[in-house]
Amino acid sequence: MRGYILVLMLGLLPPAAMAADEVVVSPLKSAGEIAHYPRLVKFPDPQVRDRVNRIFAQYDQKQGDDRRDCLKQLRDQHMQKDKDSFNTSIEVTYISRRFLSLSVNSSYYCGGAYPENGAASPITIDLTHGTEVDWKKTFKRGFLSMADAKTGDIQVGKLAGLYRARYAKIRKDKDDQECRDTIGSEEFLDVSLWLDRAQGGLIVEPQLAHVIQACVEDVTLGGNELAPYIADPNLLPDLHDLAASRHAKN
Repeated sequence: MRGYILVLMLGLLPPAAMAADEVVVSPLKSAGEIAHYPRLVKFPDPQVRDRVNRIFAQYDQKQGDDRRDCLKQLRDQHMQKDKDSFNTSIEVTYISRRFLSLSVNSSYYCGGAYPENGAASPITIDLTHGTEVDWKKTFKRGFLSMADAKTGDIQVGKLAGLYRARYAKIRKDKDDQECRDTIGSEEFLDVSLWLDRAQGGLIVEPQLAHVIQACVEDVTLGGNELAPYIADPNLLPDLHDLAASRHAKN
C-alpha cells in the first residue's frame, strides 16, 4: 500500500472486536506541487468511510483546480512557474473513532504584490456521521466571533479572550509589545481550528491580514479550558484524551 498507514485500535476490547474496530488512514503525510489528501482505507462503518473519502476526493479536485488557475494566472502575466509557485502540505494530526483532523498549509505565488506562505485550511471530520465538523455548531453561541447579518456589527467571542491570555505568555518580551497590541485589537472573525495529538489539544490559529501575519502564534487549548463552551458532547472526551496522551509523553 502506498503512503503511510495509521491503525487505531480501541483498547479494552477483546481481540476479535479490536480487529473489527481498526481505523486505517493513508497517507499520513503528503506534500508538493500536487499533494494528496488521505483516505480512510479501513473503517468499521463502510457508509461513513465512503462519505469521508468522497469529501477528500472533492478536496483533491479543488486543489487541482486551484493549481491550474494559479499557473494560468502566471502564464497570463508572462511569468515562469518555479518550485515555489504552488505547494501544499497535508498531515494527519489526530484520529480517533470520533474525529479525524488534518493540517493543510498552502504556499503559492500567482502574481501580484505578495506570495502566500503557509496559508492554513485545516479539516476536521466527524467520523460518527462522515461529515466535516462545523465549529460554529460544535461550540456554544458566543464562543466564536460572529458578524451580525443585518448590521455587520462584530460580536467578539470568548475564544478571543482565551487566545489573548495564552498569547501574552508566549509573546512576553518587550519587543513583542506591538504584536500583543495587534492581537488585543483583533476581532478573530476568521480562525483556523484543528485537533493535534502531538500538541495535546485544539490548535487555534487566527487568520490575520498579510502585513501582520508575522504576529500569529498557534495556541493549544485543552478540554478543561474549553469545556464550558462545548456544545457537541463527543468533543470533550477526545480533548481529555489528547491532554492525557501528551502528559504521558512528558
